[in-house]
Amino acid sequence: MGALSSVWRRLLPREERVTLSDELRRAVAGRDWPTVQAHLEAMRGEREVVLDELAKSAVVREWTRGVVADDATPSLTLLLAASCHLWVARERSGSVCARCAPTPEQRQDPVALGMADSLLRAVAEREPEWVQPWSDLFIVALGLGTDRGHMRHLFDEVVRREPEHLPVHVQYLQQLGTPHGGSDDDMHAFAYGAMTHAPEGSSLGVLIPHAHLESLRTAGYQGKGYLRNPLVARQLHHAADRSVRHPDYRRGPEWVWVHNVFAMSFYLTGQLPAAREMFRALDGRYTRSPWQGMPGKPLRAHRRARHRSGVWW
Repeated sequence: MGALSSVWRRLLPREERVTLSDELRRAVAGRDWPTVQAHLEAMRGEREVVLDELAKSAVVREWTRGVVADDATPSLTLLLAASCHLWVARERSGSVCARCAPTPEQRQDPVALGMADSLLRAVAEREPEWVQPWSDLFIVALGLGTDRGHMRHLFDEVVRREPEHLPVHVQYLQQLGTPHGGSDDDMHAFAYGAMTHAPEGSSLGVLIPHAHLESLRTAGYQGKGYLRNPLVARQLHHAADRSVRHPDYRRGPEWVWVHNVFAMSFYLTGQLPAAREMFRALDGRYTRSPWQGMPGKPLRAHRRARHRSGVWW
């Protein structure tokens, strides 16, 4: 059955989504919160993405609606309640991409963000070495449009606890770009510095192609000649050699997005053999980001690039 599913995925790519275990889904449906708590306690690297997925559940949001930061409430329950408030804030603004920094036009619900902020600060005080309260406080600050000095402080708190935390690097990079009052030079300098300071094999190499896609998005996709600069192609290959093509590279929770970013970047720069390598590694897996930035529907853009790179199944 697994082999058959892989064949269908290659033939008909579908969006890669976080999937909860059957036991966890049953616990949510049955409102068995002690079991949900036990599952979350057992998780490590994947806890952030699972909390975000749980926050999409109306059942979970209903349960956490009255959660307050008192001594009797477990820290993980506070984190889950904060994730629910963050999801509501994103949903109301139309910015449901957890990875993407909101644009200045996508102002999020300040009430929901304020409630998340209060819960997260309580967890950060209780659990000083946990990274997620700080990474979520960074998301709150994004939604509120906080000044760049405070954003840098929150970014530093995250990377002090987890130096290769990919989502916070991606979101901070976006904040440095032109749409948020920064500059492309600052954005690319940050991407290069983060990649070179990380160990070889780190997923942070994806910041290089991501920064180029952000520059392209600012310029407009009709200006794709920007990516035909040979210097851009060399930078992409250097980033791939330090990350996804390095023998020390290990696939983390974000690996499908990472490979999609490289695949799209190599495709747009005309580096079709390199794009083909990324598409084959994906084995039909697809994420809406970064393809939603191209004209037309994201899945159609992904398939078109995949086929033109020479990967049909």
